Amino acid sequence: MKYCVLVTVVVILSSCWWLKSNLQEYDYDKKVMGWRPIYGADSIYKKLTVNNESRPVEKAGKIYVVGNYIFQNDIGKGIHVIDNTDPVHARRVAFWALPGNTELALKGSFLYANNYDDMVVIDITDHSAPRIVKRMADVFATYNVNSPYPWQSPEQNGYYECPKQFQDSVIVNWVADSVHQYCYKP
Repeated sequence: MKYCVLVTVVVILSSCWWLKSNLQEYDYDKKVMGWRPIYGADSIYKKLTVNNESRPVEKAGKIYVVGNYIFQNDIGKGIHVIDNTDPVHARRVAFWALPGNTELALKGSFLYANNYDDMVVIDITDHSAPRIVKRMADVFATYNVNSPYPWQSPEQNGYYECPKQFQDSVIVNWVADSVHQYCYKP
């Protein structure tokens, strides 16, 4: 009986040493190549800029049709306005830069969209001069580092510096840099 207990203890202890030696250990103080966020003042990036020239769509998002106009979301960039009076020759007539925009909806003459974490209501009565009539701050605020919002994690996979929450700035870009191994995007 003594030998059974002794053998069992030796087997258990040796399996723990094997497990410890085969686990991947992370040194969170060690730095690796990854992505570091670039922050910009939200007073600059949380606004609507109207450009009455067309531009190509980079990341197509939702499309809404109101009358003869089509509004197409360009994920993270803003909203394209397309004149669809002649469907065979539809043409882009404007781009409304609304950084951090990922969603939009229309009701009547108002467009509802996110501008980073804020919800904005835009009066689109005059398509050449839209204006924000209401801003609701931090409606979409999230403090989860695995957030689906494109500005809160880099497009590329790998390690990145975990975003920090600042009341007066937002993430506007990502650059390659040496970062700690805290956040990872597979």
